[in-house]
Amino acid sequence: MSQEWENRSVGELVLEKPSRSKVFEKVGLDYCCKGQDALGKACQQKGIALEGVVAALQEMEAKAPEDEDRSWMTDVPTAVEHILRIHHDYTKEALPRLLFLTGKVAKVHGDEDPRLLELDRAFQVFAQETFDHLAKEEQMLFPMFLALAKGQRWPMPPTVQMPIARMLEEHLQHGENLELFRNLTDGFVPPPGACNSWRALLDGLAELEYDLHRHIHKENSWLYPAAIELEAKL
Repeated sequence: MSQEWENRSVGELVLEKPSRSKVFEKVGLDYCCKGQDALGKACQQKGIALEGVVAALQEMEAKAPEDEDRSWMTDVPTAVEHILRIHHDYTKEALPRLLFLTGKVAKVHGDEDPRLLELDRAFQVFAQETFDHLAKEEQMLFPMFLALAKGQRWPMPPTVQMPIARMLEEHLQHGENLELFRNLTDGFVPPPGACNSWRALLDGLAELEYDLHRHIHKENSWLYPAAIELEAKL
């Protein structure tokens, strides 16, 4: 039974049924930045038994099905609007709040857990890079996509694949940062006696990780290839 799953890419499996991302999140499989990897390869690289992951997927799907919203995949303009409304708006709201919390918790509890100081420094850099990334998408990349959807070429750069390649590199960096945050916080698990601010920070980081994974997955696995396909038809 596992052979039916192992050669399908992780990104394709989540595009088909978004709720599968919950299984991949739980076992630590990257379905966004490395969504092109086949499930069998992804499990092998992580040292995870393929059979166990497949069993978890099948068990989840045997239960009452979730509402699998795939309407954002209707066309490129719909996908752009969805990503802006669902993911960009959320990220712009979450980053300032988490910047405040990382600084506050590091200042108060950094002596008892020095990793909080590293987390604060790393998150400040991450937040600025993420704001810059969103701006590049909103001011250049997405307008290029919308022009292509209208049958128009963007004057510069000569091909949409150039900025997409840069965005993919930045997505990989986002993934590495999220993994660092998880490692510095023991998987976002609060230590005994953690104050409410510390708990709020960890909960917010976990939520940000999940949303950014879904965000990157939608762009890498569907939106970017769809834009490249539009350009190829002009």
